Amino acid sequence: MQLAKLLAKENITIQEGNYKTAWFDIKNRVLGLPMWKDMGKDVKDLLIGHEVGHALETPYEGWHDSPEKLEGCPRSYINVIEDARIERKVKTRYPGLVGPFSRGYKKLTDEGFFGDDILDTDWNEVKLIDKINLKAKIGNLIDIPFSDEEIVFYNRAMSTNEFSEVLDLVRDILAYTKENQSELLQPKEIPMDDQQESEGDQNDDPTSNGHDDLESDNQENTDENMSNTNGDGAETTEEDEQSEEAVAAPEPTHSEADVSVTDEIFRSSEKNLLDVDENGRQPLVCRDIPKSLRELAVVDYKDLSKAREARFERIKSFEESYYDEAIDAYNKARYETYPKYIKDVKKNIQFAVKEFEQRKAATQWQKASVSKTGNLDVNKLWSYKTNDDIFLRTTRLADSKNHGMIMIVDYSGSMSSSIKYVLDQVIHTVMFCKAVNIPFEVYAFTSTNTSFNWEMYKDGDVELDDISMPLLTSSSLKKKDFEESLQNLHMRIELDGWTSGNFIAKAEDWGSTPLNQALIIAHDICKKFKAKNNVEKLNLITFTDGDSNHLRVISDKKMKDMKFESDDYYYSNDGFKILIDGKAIKSETRRLITAKLLQNLSDTYGINTIGFFMADNNHMWNSKLGDICWAENKIWEDWRAEARKEYTKNKCVTVEGYNGYNTYYLVKGNKNLDTDADEFDVNEDATKGQIGTAFKKYSKSKKLNKVLMTKFGAAVA
Repeated sequence: MQLAKLLAKENITIQEGNYKTAWFDIKNRVLGLPMWKDMGKDVKDLLIGHEVGHALETPYEGWHDSPEKLEGCPRSYINVIEDARIERKVKTRYPGLVGPFSRGYKKLTDEGFFGDDILDTDWNEVKLIDKINLKAKIGNLIDIPFSDEEIVFYNRAMSTNEFSEVLDLVRDILAYTKENQSELLQPKEIPMDDQQESEGDQNDDPTSNGHDDLESDNQENTDENMSNTNGDGAETTEEDEQSEEAVAAPEPTHSEADVSVTDEIFRSSEKNLLDVDENGRQPLVCRDIPKSLRELAVVDYKDLSKAREARFERIKSFEESYYDEAIDAYNKARYETYPKYIKDVKKNIQFAVKEFEQRKAATQWQKASVSKTGNLDVNKLWSYKTNDDIFLRTTRLADSKNHGMIMIVDYSGSMSSSIKYVLDQVIHTVMFCKAVNIPFEVYAFTSTNTSFNWEMYKDGDVELDDISMPLLTSSSLKKKDFEESLQNLHMRIELDGWTSGNFIAKAEDWGSTPLNQALIIAHDICKKFKAKNNVEKLNLITFTDGDSNHLRVISDKKMKDMKFESDDYYYSNDGFKILIDGKAIKSETRRLITAKLLQNLSDTYGINTIGFFMADNNHMWNSKLGDICWAENKIWEDWRAEARKEYTKNKCVTVEGYNGYNTYYLVKGNKNLDTDADEFDVNEDATKGQIGTAFKKYSKSKKLNKVLMTKFGAAVA
């Protein structure tokens, strides 16, 4: 779709979807493309270039499936001459398409899109319109003979500029054919039943919009008000509906004087281009999230800070004594306990810093190279008679990669009991990044964004579940803002959920778990972050306590005649495609979406993905162990015993390569995440043995409580 994006500069919006054929909304300048199967880059560039050519040049009545009747002009004749006109123009406008068009048509010819055994054609049995069609599209592959009279028509076809010239030429070609090739005429008759059905379809008024839930058995409307409103929220009139009608699939209901055989064969073969299963169905397509929606989802730190200040000022205006107590607790957390806390953090991160530096240094030495300098080594001169190697050598260490870190933290309501421990780890991770000079950004994700409304969505858009991704802290913040960001994170650690809720912005309030939506948006965040910070090795870390919300896609019911059958049962079992930067990410089930998105992040941007699963209770813990057991094809009894042993030793369980993550940590989201070690406390009259026992206990607790930071330092090095 990169080609489509380049061509879209012509004031055309291009979107792929579950469409039976290409269509164009003339009023809104939207070109819809069906999901084609992979027949190679040349064929796809040909198909996209062809449809963009139509969008740029062809009027409504000139599209392949337009229901408009043009007197004396068979529709398939118009298709042939109009194709020749728009393809010539789009190749002139974009010379880079010349090669793909030529190679693409060769492949389609080999696949029988213009008929079988075309090289053995008896040209005396081929009408003029078909000769023109073949010559215009694949003339470089075969020698197509034209009489002196016929070549005039071909030259006219290759020089038409306006659509009116196309119609004039079509009438002239039909007249010539009736006079000279009447025995080859094949009138196209539309059966009466089809006529009635087509007329009935045209009288329908499908104006409602909805969404398809990928795991629901029932299809719901996204919003009752959407069914009779246009994009501005105003009531849709009959005139609006007619003007917004896309050039679509209803067939002409009139008899035609003749047809182009090669055009009819090509149109009937087009279904073989579609990415469908053996039942002729497609996976549900979720189009690329528009920039406008991505920008609404991400909340900049300045905006977040202003919203916090406004909330705080509002709280201060209340006269109830409770709010005075809450403000006192808030100030104590930020200005009294925070300085001591951050001092301890700087001590605690030394484990991870040490591990990181050791790993980085080891990697450099493993890739070090030794070379001769060209200077003599005086200490080896004595052996010049027996040793050729008497030159000084130098060791060049491999350059270490520029690291980067992006964290996204689940702010769903179920995280409220473990969030203090999670944010404690986040702050330690942030300070670790500061210590080793790694650029970083930390985002929350929740579902409390009030900026979204249904009018913003269009057909094929992923429904974003009111996702809010506030930037909690970043290495790019100014010193004052960075300190303030850590103070606010610490405040949420120190205060209980009810009290801290008085001082947070709506964008960071408790919500649901739109993890998949966050990962889709994270593609754009990661791309910009890497470019901004010149990062070579980027680590993406998620902190969450469960699976993502369902993923749904908006469906415009006005386009139902253009789309494939859409029942949720089918989509649940046959999967769907999410388009990100023009790349289709296919997933068979909802549970696999997260893994597919993470894998695409890793493949596209070279990201190391790390996941922390926070279990609040034994049920959640055992449930996640069961998921891993099933996914990794483990034996349950053996796996549970192995996990219990590792957790006892390290206070976490580490799994490599699970659910799309390079490294996945299972942690009980409680005091086991606490970074505070036991105090080294012994009585004054303690014996040497008692002191030794107390020291071992202190050292062990310190080691266990820092294990995540140590593992983390190793994982990101």
